[in-house]
Amino acid sequence: MNRVFETLERLPTSKECKFLPPVANYEKDFVSRSTTDTGLPYSEFAGDLNKSESDEREYRLIRLPNGLTAFVIHDSLESKACAALDVNVGSLADPPAFQGLAHFCEHLLFMVCIP
Repeated sequence: MNRVFETLERLPTSKECKFLPPVANYEKDFVSRSTTDTGLPYSEFAGDLNKSESDEREYRLIRLPNGLTAFVIHDSLESKACAALDVNVGSLADPPAFQGLAHFCEHLLFMVCIP
């Protein structure tokens, strides 16, 4: 089975993600920024994210130089942090010569997640 992977050329619309405005454009709606401590570059969505007025959490949509787009939520009332990652690939994307690669990478990821 061959799978074809495409790069995301546009942000999802509000129909696909309730936090985003009806139309968003990667080039126009993201502005370049850099981290304060190390100066590493990233881009941040400059438009308004749709959220409830009673929601006091801070939301940011960022894009890293490697193309990874992350949705960051900050809740000042929480004392712990967590992260979720969806890479949209799995064992069906393993190259024929490297069956089990996705499962191996999964184990590598969780080796460093020590509570």
